[in-house]
Order: sequence, then C-alpha cells, then structure tokens
Amino acid sequence: MKRLLITILALSIIWSMGIEMKAQTSETMNRIQITANGFSFAATLEQNQTAQAFAALLPLTLPMSELNGNEKYYYLSENLPTDATNPGTIREGDIMLYGSSCVVVFYKTFTIGYSYTKIGHIDDVTNLRQALGTGSVSVLFSKEISGISSVQPDASHSREYTISGVTASPQAKGVIITQGKKIIR
Repeated sequence: MKRLLITILALSIIWSMGIEMKAQTSETMNRIQITANGFSFAATLEQNQTAQAFAALLPLTLPMSELNGNEKYYYLSENLPTDATNPGTIREGDIMLYGSSCVVVFYKTFTIGYSYTKIGHIDDVTNLRQALGTGSVSVLFSKEISGISSVQPDASHSREYTISGVTASPQAKGVIITQGKKIIR
C-alpha cells in the first residue's frame, strides 16, 4: 500500500511538471525579440494565424520606412493570413499587419479609422521612439529572446569587464568588454 501511494504521488508530480513545462513552452513560442539601432525589445505575439505565419518567417531583417511620424512599415514579398478589424486606438508598441503584406510597428498611441490584423505587442516600449528614429531603420525580428525586455546603450559608462563579467582592472589582459564591444589587450 505504501509503495502504491508513493508511485501515485510520484506520477502526479511528474504529470503536473509536464503541464507546467508545456505552458512555459507555449508562452516562449509566442515571444520574439525586436532589435533596432542597438536597442532590443521583447514582444508577445498574438495567438492567431497571422502571428504564426509571421513567426515562421523569422529571423527577418526589414528595412522599415517612416510614415506619419508614428509608425514604421515594410511590405513583405508574400501575403500573410488576415483577420482585419478596426482597433479604434493604436497603442505604442503594437505590431500590426496592414492589408495582407505590410508589417507595421507603431511607436505612438493614437486613434485611427483603418483596419489591421494584430500580430503582437512590444512588452516594454521604453526607448522605442529613440530606437526607431525619425527616418528609415533596419529592424531585426527574431525568435531568440533573452529574457531581458529592453537594453539601452550607455556611452557615458566607462567600466570595462572581462569575458566572465567581472570588472577588469586597467592592467587586465585578454578579451575585454568596453562600451559593449569586445577588444583584445
């Protein structure tokens, strides 16, 4: 009887861990990373056919153009599935599909009368406007996500680090990381 209870307990623990691992895997599959001008942003994809089709294209570097002082856009060479609706309000960080092939990243919040299919949303929009800039910009969309929601370069920071992340002394030899670049001394 004791062995039976231990077996049942062990199986229930293994079963519950499997459910938790599936949930984490599903959540990870809906996450992407967007990089522009040295800034990285985590984004969550919608659970729809458009987002799945877009994710299947990744990694993808798009030369995005400026439009209306609130968005960057790029026309893909292929059509994605659509289910367009008028969202009423576009939110800063929205990633949308206009028509069936135009990927749009919005960096301002505003009301609109056009219809879009939602692809996803950038989780933390801090520095998004700075990263996308005022003109055309190259934007990398990738499945790889580091768990860091945003990275901001700090040119005023003068510390140097070893490859293992320890602060390097001025006399340190080997691979040194300074201002985000690897150098050899």
